[in-house]
Amino acid sequence: MIDRDDLDILNSRNHRSRDVQYIRDGEVDAETEGQYHELREELDRRQLARDSQAPADGAGDVVEDDAEVKEA
Repeated sequence: MIDRDDLDILNSRNHRSRDVQYIRDGEVDAETEGQYHELREELDRRQLARDSQAPADGAGDVVEDDAEVKEA
């Protein structure tokens, strides 16, 4: 399985390719568009898995330090 950083890099490259193709040709190549949809599906699947693992009661939320709150 490809790690998240590499997946994000591929997604970024795909977006740039789609932009260039649209500007240059007025449309996006079918293969590039297919790759885009595959990347989106994988990113969405991983986000859903990550969200389902998050604590439902908010126990994982970041709490500010009291000293920082008093200074503000």
